Order: sequence, then C-alpha cells, then structure tokens
Amino acid sequence: MKKFRYLFFFTAFIFSLSCVHNSGNTNIKYSETEHTYSMKAEFPEAETREVEEYMNHTIGTVSNMSFINTQIDGSIALDDHTTFYIKKSPGILDITLDKDRNSDESYHEIKSMCEGIKKVLTK
Repeated sequence: MKKFRYLFFFTAFIFSLSCVHNSGNTNIKYSETEHTYSMKAEFPEAETREVEEYMNHTIGTVSNMSFINTQIDGSIALDDHTTFYIKKSPGILDITLDKDRNSDESYHEIKSMCEGIKKVLTK
C-alpha cells in the first residue's frame, strides 16, 4: 500500500511539472459570448518572437506600439479607441475584448488578429 501511495504522489508530481512547463505543445482556445471575445494561447517560448512580430504588424504599427520583448498584464487602448485586456509573456497570450465597449470594426480587427496568431503558431 505504501508503494502505491509513493507511486501516486510521484505520478502527480510529474504531471504537475508537465502542466507548468510547456513542452513544445501549442494550445489555442477561442471563446465568444454575446458580450466578449477571447483567445487563450499557450505555445513554445521559442515561437514568442513570431507572435510578437505578427501582433506588431497587425495592430502595433497603426497605434505606434511594439509587442516585442514585452510582458503585459493589463488593458490596452489603441489609437482607434479599441480597448482590450491582454496578458502576454513568453509562450502565453491571453486576449479578451469587451464587445459592448468596442465598435464592430474593433471586434473584427482583434478577432482577425487572433485567428492570424493561430495561423502563425500552426504553420
């Protein structure tokens, strides 16, 4: 019985380590309700620069903003008055847009960027 307990804790420990460290897998989730649109992505840290460059190309240049080598956890307002929450660090990207506080154009712009990020990560 004691061996099974050690085996259980060892397995749980290994499993928890694999959850904390992204082992090269890409996981992207989209969620949309009447009031919000969101994307959560976990990906290999080595692909962070590609994602950052894509974000710069799609929304950064218009608003004179750079996502390169940044860690962000907060709301961002673009020059066109688009506002959204972003949490970004190497290998992690979480974006949430409140549809009620943004125009349809802003919603489509952010949604298009998020769908493009998936293409960048799955090519």
